[in-house]
Amino acid sequence: MKIYAYLCKVLNIYRMKSKVERHRIIRKVVGEGKIASQEELAAILEGNGIQVAQATLSRDIRDLGITKFHDGEGYYYSLPLSSAQHQRVAMPGLSSSVVSLEFSGQLAVIKTMPGHANMVAAVIDGGALAEVAGTIAGDDTILLAVREGVSRDSLSLSLGRLLGALVSKRIN
Repeated sequence: MKIYAYLCKVLNIYRMKSKVERHRIIRKVVGEGKIASQEELAAILEGNGIQVAQATLSRDIRDLGITKFHDGEGYYYSLPLSSAQHQRVAMPGLSSSVVSLEFSGQLAVIKTMPGHANMVAAVIDGGALAEVAGTIAGDDTILLAVREGVSRDSLSLSLGRLLGALVSKRIN
């Protein structure tokens, strides 16, 4: 029984090391290059001596907060932004990603250029706006849950400070 317990412990330590190593390589590869698919990422991991199942790779991508974005040429994986990066990204140039801002009750809908919604939503989430309870992003649309009692003008101003001038893009 002691041998069995020892083997289980060794195998769990090995699994942890391989997961840590796999995450390190994934971060490095995604941060340095244009990885367009899980298959491409799996092939790179295999080239580094790490075999990974598709389900495990999907879980790793989710756990690491990796998203896909469109850079004008195609969709690629991107590492999540740190809070310092959120502050650098939150500049007037980001408003070119936003097509429109529209309100309906306690919801706001932001339309973006195709493939930009996740990036813009990440900046909004990272900005920790008091007016926003949360965001849900698709490819080109972001749904913002607006906190009770927050005016449309107040949210528009805060979003404008974070993303750049949005006044001309507001529909209502």
